[in-house]
Amino acid sequence: MSPLPLRRSVSSPVWSLLAASLAVACSGEAPAQRPNVLLITLDTTRADHLSCYDPTRETTPNIDAVAADGVRFAEAISTAGITPMSHSSILTGLNNYRHGMRVFHSEEVSHRLKQSVDTLPEYLAPRGWRTAAFVSAYPLSPVYGLDQGFQTFDMGIDVDQLDLTEQQHHETNFFDGEKSSTQRRGDATMTAALGWLDSLEPSDPWCLWVHMFDVHDFSLVPPAAFAARFGIEYDPAIGAQDVEWRERMYDPELAFMDLQIGRVMDWLRAKGELDRTIVVITADHGQGLIDGGTRHSWVKHRLIYDWSIHVPLVMRLPDEPKAVVVQPLVRTIDILPTVLEALDIPSPGIDGRSLIPLMRGQADPPRVAYADALNLYDTYSPRKWKDEYNDNLYVVREERWKLIWHETKQQNVELFDLQADPLELANVAADHPEEVTRLKQYLDERGAMKVEPPDASDSSANTEALKNLGYADDARDDG
Repeated sequence: MSPLPLRRSVSSPVWSLLAASLAVACSGEAPAQRPNVLLITLDTTRADHLSCYDPTRETTPNIDAVAADGVRFAEAISTAGITPMSHSSILTGLNNYRHGMRVFHSEEVSHRLKQSVDTLPEYLAPRGWRTAAFVSAYPLSPVYGLDQGFQTFDMGIDVDQLDLTEQQHHETNFFDGEKSSTQRRGDATMTAALGWLDSLEPSDPWCLWVHMFDVHDFSLVPPAAFAARFGIEYDPAIGAQDVEWRERMYDPELAFMDLQIGRVMDWLRAKGELDRTIVVITADHGQGLIDGGTRHSWVKHRLIYDWSIHVPLVMRLPDEPKAVVVQPLVRTIDILPTVLEALDIPSPGIDGRSLIPLMRGQADPPRVAYADALNLYDTYSPRKWKDEYNDNLYVVREERWKLIWHETKQQNVELFDLQADPLELANVAADHPEEVTRLKQYLDERGAMKVEPPDASDSSANTEALKNLGYADDARDDG
C-alpha cells in the first residue's frame, strides 16, 4: 500500500478541499460538508428478483425508490459467485487476479486481500472521513482482510470460534432470532449501523458499508410475524437443503432486507443527510434457485453463469441525473472509481472505470467483465456437482459474447451468444472458435490464470521473485 503522501500533490483534491475551506472561512461563509458514502451489499441477491428489475414482483419498494431517484444499471457483472472474492473487487475496483483474494481457503492460492492494494476506506479515512463496516456473516471475516482500512468493523458474531479452513454449516433452521454462530440477521446489522451513525458529530463526513446475508439460506429467518405476511409458517422439520423452500423463502427474505434499507434511508431524510450522501446498493453475487437447477443443475451460487454473477446495481449521487436506466454492460469494479470521481479523489491504476459518463448519457467505451471460480484450489468447493464444474473457471464477458474457460478440461470450454441465448443454454464454442481464441487472449494478456501462494509477501522484492516463478503479473485491465 503506497503511503498516502505519495498520492498528494499541489493540485490534488485534498489540497483543493483545504484551499476551498480556507477561502470560505476567510469569506465568513460556512464550509460545505463533503458528501457521505453509504454502500449497501446484499449477499446472494439476483437482480431479477428486485421489483425495480422485474415489475411483476413486489419485493423491494425501498430499493425501487432509490432507483427512481437515481440510476439503475440493467446489466452489472460481479467478479465471482462467492462472497469474499466479489466484495474484495467492490471495495478495491480491482479484478480478482490483482487484489489477490482468490478462494475461501487453499494451501496453494492466496485467500486474503493483499495489504498492498487500497480499499474504499483507505482512500477516505486519511482525508477526514469516518469509516465503518457492519457485516452479517463469516465470509467477510477479517481473516480474509475485508476489514482493511475500516476504523470500525463490526460482525456481530465470534469468528474466533469458527474453523474457516472448512465450509461452515449453519446449525439452525428457521431460527427467527437475531443471530447464530455463523451469521447475523439484517435488522440486527442495520440497528448496529444506525447506532454508529447516531454517534457521529454532525460535521463528520462518513463512509458506511452495510452488508446483509438474509437471502443466502433459511437457517436464520425474519420474525415469524413478518413471514406470515407472505403466507409462511416456519416448520423446523423441513430440511435445510429443501430446494422448494429455498425458493419460497427467497423473496420474503429479500423484502426483509429491503425493509432495513428503508430504515437507513429514513434516517438520512430525518437528519437532512440524503442530498449530501452517495448511496450505492449492489450484491456480491446471485443464487441459482430452481432456475439455476433447471438450466445448469445447480441451485446455489459459486458458479459463474449469469444467474450467479449478474447483480443489481443502483446508485444515487447528489447533483447527478435522476430516474435513469443505464443499459450497457457495467461491472462491480466500476463502483469504487465512480464514488471517488464524485468525491474528486483520483484512483489511478485500478481496473474499474467511473460510471458517471454513462449516468449522464454520455458516450463511453464498451466494458469487458471478468469473473472466476478457482474450484480446483478452493477447499470449500462442493464435490457433488457435475464433473465439468470441478475445474478452474474463468469468464470473459462482453455484451454479446461470454467465454467460460475451463483450465484443465478444455473440452468443456463454453461460449455463449447472449443476444441469441440469454439463458446460456447453447454452448457455441465449436461453432465460433475465433471468438474463443479472441476472448482467451484477454485472459492471457492480463495473467488472470496465474495465481499467488497464500503466504506471498507484498514486498517488491518478493513480488519480483513471484513473477520469475510465474505467479504474479503486472498486467492492467483497461477494458
